[in-house]
Amino acid sequence: MNYRKGVSYVTSLAVGLSFAYLVYIDFCALRNEFHRVPSATIPYKVVTTRPTAMITNTTGSITGSMTRHCKPVQRIVYLKVHKTGSGTTASILDRYGFKHNLTFAVPNKPATIGRPLSNHTYKFDSMIRCYGQFDMLTNHMVYNKKDVDKFIPNAVYIASLREPVSHFESFFYQRKIAKQLEIPAGVKDPIKAFFMQKPFKSHFDPKFRPNHDGFRPNHQLRYLDISESEIKDSNFARIFKRLDSDIHLFIIMEYYLESLVLLKNLLCWDIDDVVYVPQHVRINSSRQVEISESIRSKIENYNSADMKLYDYYNRTLWSRIEGTDQDVFWRDVRELQKRVAAIQKMCVNSTGLHKNGRWVENYAPTDNHYCDNYVRHEGRDGYIKLKKERIVKLVKECKN
Repeated sequence: MNYRKGVSYVTSLAVGLSFAYLVYIDFCALRNEFHRVPSATIPYKVVTTRPTAMITNTTGSITGSMTRHCKPVQRIVYLKVHKTGSGTTASILDRYGFKHNLTFAVPNKPATIGRPLSNHTYKFDSMIRCYGQFDMLTNHMVYNKKDVDKFIPNAVYIASLREPVSHFESFFYQRKIAKQLEIPAGVKDPIKAFFMQKPFKSHFDPKFRPNHDGFRPNHQLRYLDISESEIKDSNFARIFKRLDSDIHLFIIMEYYLESLVLLKNLLCWDIDDVVYVPQHVRINSSRQVEISESIRSKIENYNSADMKLYDYYNRTLWSRIEGTDQDVFWRDVRELQKRVAAIQKMCVNSTGLHKNGRWVENYAPTDNHYCDNYVRHEGRDGYIKLKKERIVKLVKECKN
C-alpha cells in the first residue's frame, strides 16, 4: 500500500462511523488541510524499523486479552512540542502513569522544565536521593537528550509534529503575535499583515517577552534541540539521522488515530490505554480566516526546515504502517475510533470557553467519576498538581 492509498483507505474506514469521524477531525485544526500529500521527492532514507528492544509481537483480541511477547514500556520521555495536539497525548501518558504508580519529572514552575533538568525539576534532589531516577516526563521542557538520559535512563522517546502551515496559524493566534507586533486589531487578515510588514518585524525585536521566542521560524525543529547553525547548514540527512537515533516515534497530528495505534504497539500497551478526550481544541467559530495559496506559500517558506521535517516523518509514519499486519492495524484503528467516540459521549458535555483570545472546547465533566482521568487537563490545577502531590508523598515516605 503506497502513501496515497493509505490516505484513501483511512477515509473509507470512517464510513458508517460519522460521530467517531467528527471526533477525529475536530481534534485537528484546519480540517481542510489534513490530507495534503507531501512533495514528490525527498532525498532521505525513510525509517522503517523500530528499536530492537521495543519490538512488539502480539496476537489475539484487541480487547486486552492478548498473548504478549513483550513487556509494557513504563519509562517514557515525551517531547511536548507546542500546538501539535501535545496536550491530548500528554494526558494519555499521564493517565497511564498514574494508573501504574509511576514517577514524573515535573517543572518547579508551571509549564516548562528548563536546562539543566536538575535545576528546574520539582524536588529533584530528594527524588534522586530516594529513588535514583524518574519514570516519565510529559511536560514542556528545554530538551537535551544527554541531560534527560541521566535521570530517565533507557526511556522511549516520543514527539509530536503538525503540518507546518496549520501549526503556524494556530501558534500565531494562540501567542497573540499580531498584538505583540502592534498590528492593528481591526485588520481582517493578521497573518497576511504579518508578512506584508515594511520593514519586516519578527520575534527578534527586543520588546518580545521570552515566552514569545517560540514564534521564530521552524519552531518544531528547534524544539527538538536542533540549533540555528544546523538549520542554516541545511544538512537534513545528518539532522534526520540524529533524530532517528534519538526519538522512537513521531506522532503526526493529522493522522492521530494511526499514530496512536503505532504508539500502542511500540509501548506494548492495550488499546484502552490510548483512548482519549481531545484537549485544547478550538471550536470552528473561533477560527480566523482562510489561508490563501499565496500566504500558504509564504508560511511554507518561513518554515522551510519544518516543512522538510514534517515531510520526512509523515512519510516515515506511513512506511511504518505498511510494515505492520494490515488487517490487525486497520482493525485497531477502527476499534480505537469507536472507543474514542464512546468515551466522549459518556464523559463530556462540550461547551465553549473563551481562553487566550479564542473559543476552545471546554469539556465539563459528567457525574460519572470513571471519566475524571479522561477529562482532566494537564495544567497547574490538573495533572501537574497531582504529580506534585504524589512526589511530596513519595519523598515523605522515603524520609520515614
